[in-house]
Amino acid sequence: MQTPDFYDLAELERIGTARWTSGLRAFVQGGAGYGSGVRANRLAQAKWSLRARVLVDVSSVDTRTTVLGCPVDLPVMIAPSGLHTLVLPEGEVATAQGARDANAIMVLSAGTGRTIEDVTAPGGNVWFQLYWGQDRTRVRRLIDLAGERGCRALCLTADMPVPPLLGPEMRDGIAGVAQAKPQYLPPRSEYALTGVWDHDQRLSWRDLAWLREVTDLPIVIKGIMTTEDAVIAADSGVDGIVVSNHGGRALDTSIGTMDVLPSITAALDQLNSDIEVYVDGGFRHGSEVLVALALGARAVLVGRPALWALAVGGAHGVTSLLTLIGRELASTMARVGATSVADIDASRVCTASL
Repeated sequence: MQTPDFYDLAELERIGTARWTSGLRAFVQGGAGYGSGVRANRLAQAKWSLRARVLVDVSSVDTRTTVLGCPVDLPVMIAPSGLHTLVLPEGEVATAQGARDANAIMVLSAGTGRTIEDVTAPGGNVWFQLYWGQDRTRVRRLIDLAGERGCRALCLTADMPVPPLLGPEMRDGIAGVAQAKPQYLPPRSEYALTGVWDHDQRLSWRDLAWLREVTDLPIVIKGIMTTEDAVIAADSGVDGIVVSNHGGRALDTSIGTMDVLPSITAALDQLNSDIEVYVDGGFRHGSEVLVALALGARAVLVGRPALWALAVGGAHGVTSLLTLIGRELASTMARVGATSVADIDASRVCTASL
């Protein structure tokens, strides 16, 4: 499939979502409740500005970095999101191929439409997002399968202990994809009918000790939104955290991820913690990636844009998406006088009110 040219993510979103049914559009684009969390992420992005610098030699700008010690071409990862097969029959296999060709990391959702074996077969750097259900034997089998099939980290999603409160958009969205069956989770419509929820509501920080015993894979906790939980995570010996509000799909509240990222990284700095911090939530431009790095993130995850790109151009569309963000990041780095990712610090940004 030939990928149409696109110049920014707003254009990509417009082209990609126009190809979907109204139900699929609501399922992907919507959030919990009345969408406060989705809006909060974008509003939080707008609170930060860049500080331009001049007369710096920017003839060479390098966006390469490492994530959990693995070299990547840019500090942008594909966030876990379910059922890519609703967008394209190849689904997550194409997403993984696109990320591989951009030398980027893909976090495979437990709600994947394709098996772990399918997705890891083409190679590349794939993590597995773990939803921890009540059947610990089944959880152990999934962990083992992820390790055996070449996943390089586990990303434990911790912010969905109970079903989210759904507003009208997400109710319509879930109804629109009710027949779709994820590989490792019940259909999202099932809990509304049966009360089944495949997340153990008894889980606590103490359970991480068991997780560490049964796997040698790095462990990343996704869903951190407070300094308190970030500090506990660091003390628990995990390898990374994702500052995330589940794309606005968990708690319907008006706090965005970029509202809390500075306080979280500051708290971890006070501990001299070497835990890696990643962040997701409404990132739509390379300049926003730069702000996140300046505020202490190691990398950024993008979710919905990967599905737009998949709809527009399959695997090549995903590669093009990451290439575009990387080009925007490099251009912005040059304009703030940073020639490498290591050069990006808090001096490059300020609050928009200044």
